[in-house]
Amino acid sequence: MINTPNPTPRFAPITVLWVIGLLSAAAIVLLSWVSLANPFPTDTLDWNYLASSSLNLAAATGAAIAGTFVTRQFERNENPHRVWLSFTVGLWCWVLGQAIVFALDVTASPYPEGLSVIDLLWLLGYVALGLALYHQIVLLFSPGNDRRLPLFLVLVTGALGATALLTQLAIGAGLGQASHWTVVFMTMIYPVFDLLEGSAAIWLSLAFGRGQWSRPWWGMILFALADGSDTFFWVGGYDLIPVSAQNALNFLSTIFSFGGYLVIGFTLLMNYFILRYGHASGLLKSARLPEAPPPRTLS
Repeated sequence: MINTPNPTPRFAPITVLWVIGLLSAAAIVLLSWVSLANPFPTDTLDWNYLASSSLNLAAATGAAIAGTFVTRQFERNENPHRVWLSFTVGLWCWVLGQAIVFALDVTASPYPEGLSVIDLLWLLGYVALGLALYHQIVLLFSPGNDRRLPLFLVLVTGALGATALLTQLAIGAGLGQASHWTVVFMTMIYPVFDLLEGSAAIWLSLAFGRGQWSRPWWGMILFALADGSDTFFWVGGYDLIPVSAQNALNFLSTIFSFGGYLVIGFTLLMNYFILRYGHASGLLKSARLPEAPPPRTLS
């Protein structure tokens, strides 16, 4: 980490977190009201959807900014810097993708057909987050240089293999029949990446006693639930369930997606306060700064 004395915070970090937590809770209530009551007009533009989209974009931007703060607390040659730089780059890719979608919605422009810049930004975000997970594994296990490339290939192959298997299962169940196999595969890859990356990173962090530093990854689990619902829609699964169930899934997808960004942003900001202010943050009673794993001894 950057070797400078911990300054005294201008505002108590715990108070800041409480304020942000209350504002986040209010935003969830507002988003729920907009999603369920549809209070705004939809004659020219769907202002209810735009309100939900703007809240989601704001949460995504806040999470990316918090990730930038955490990344800047480490020197460039430190391993944690690689972890959080990759993590933050992934978040900013998603922010850019959502900003483009929001701009298209506000101007009532049609979405591009086929593979678009939006899809590429989303996929680049997952690649960056996968790279962050890889760096975290390297940081914890310290494998030799000759083992790092095989390790990365195993992670990528596992994710693609799980996606291919789910694609075949979905097509075999009669879903996505009107779409090409590649389209169904690309639709399936989002929840698979969410679940695999989030679960693996959480397990690694908790296994090594770093629960505090695994928490930003918890948002990936919420993204997996949201993307799973969206995938079910895109492959035609909504044709198999009643309208009431469709509405419930739409609502849960909206809340889970928004909540994922809130979890990531809130926990990253908490970690930033710990790194920046140390004991003066008032957060070290329930958290620990990251430390190197104990040296291995020959038995």
